[in-house]
Amino acid sequence: MTFTWKTPPWQRNEDSTHMAVLVADAGDGQISFNTQSVRGDNAAEALADLLMGPGGAGGGAVLLPGLLAVVVRRGIDVMWMARPPIEVSPADGGGFNIAVAGAEEGEVTAFSVEEVQALYDRIKSEYGGGQ
Repeated sequence: MTFTWKTPPWQRNEDSTHMAVLVADAGDGQISFNTQSVRGDNAAEALADLLMGPGGAGGGAVLLPGLLAVVVRRGIDVMWMARPPIEVSPADGGGFNIAVAGAEEGEVTAFSVEEVQALYDRIKSEYGGGQ
């Protein structure tokens, strides 16, 4: 795949533009959220920054067992990062449904584990290691 960016988001010297929330199964029916600010012009670029940037350690820190999804929101809101309004419920036939309270159209994007892994594989194929 060819990426449209001139400079990969994890190599940019700019302020964060999005928030990323790692949604993970913490066991015993508990869901954990881990938030981080990331850079990018859109949700996919923000996810790329999460995967390859310093906090992502080349994807290894993000693609942990138990990961259910990554939710990316445009803009930075400290209160949202502290307590993301994300609801996770079991889906029929396995998997999970993810809903974000108060999200406006185009403001939030949820990436499945498969989508996260696919983007990571494409980035690794084109760019190699992170940072």
